[in-house]
Amino acid sequence: MNSRRHSTRLHEQEEIVYCRSKERTEKDNLMKRAITFDYWQTLVDDTRERETMTARKKMMHKYLIAIGFKPPENLDAGFATAKPWFHAIYHGEQRTPTLEERLEFVLNHYGIKLATTQLKPLAHEFGELGLMLGPVPTPNVAETLALLSKTYPLGIVSDTGYTPGSVLRRHLEHHGLLQYFSAFSFSNESGRAKPHEHAFMTALNQVGAEPANAIHCGDLPAHDVLGAKRLGMTAVLYTGCWASETDGIIPDYVIADWRELPAIVEKVFA
Repeated sequence: MNSRRHSTRLHEQEEIVYCRSKERTEKDNLMKRAITFDYWQTLVDDTRERETMTARKKMMHKYLIAIGFKPPENLDAGFATAKPWFHAIYHGEQRTPTLEERLEFVLNHYGIKLATTQLKPLAHEFGELGLMLGPVPTPNVAETLALLSKTYPLGIVSDTGYTPGSVLRRHLEHHGLLQYFSAFSFSNESGRAKPHEHAFMTALNQVGAEPANAIHCGDLPAHDVLGAKRLGMTAVLYTGCWASETDGIIPDYVIADWRELPAIVEKVFA
């Protein structure tokens, strides 16, 4: 009788251990699934880009005068010449030039060469002025992130221009969105821009997810969709801001409202 009770208790204990082990395994498998998002015109919409750029040029002009240079009053020409150079590197090398590189190119147009000790403070202040951009979260994104983050790790895969990832994080924090993300891949930090696989894998590696078990959402077909699909991720094109064309690159799903995403996630990860 005692032997039978002991056997029953042992069986019950084994069942408990098995169930707990199964729960841990299911949880581990679940955590290996992830969802990543682009930043601009996906999570947030930029509202003050021109105003911010004007402030940056004025700051740069004032700074150059303060350290003994005589730049022209209007720096538009230098920044205009930098655009094709930037895009050649962006698309050709799949990286975004550093702020220092970009400002050096602009200054070279005017025959101005700064020492490293002069360039670094300028680049820092140029990036910090990105706080002026005042991006606003896209409609329904906060509620969707709050819901999905309860079950899946979320990440950001974003190319950066004049505004570095450190400033973009502060925008997210200001709007209460930073708390939902556990992985970040900003091109100024990772060294690669989309559609390069390293841009995506930088975020996925942080949460231990494989591309086949991940979804990426973004607004640019040639960067977000193409990069994600090449890697084996499920690609969702977000058209809630302005994107409407796929440029012949076909996403797996197209959504205009973030409230559509949870159903897609449930279907993909079923």
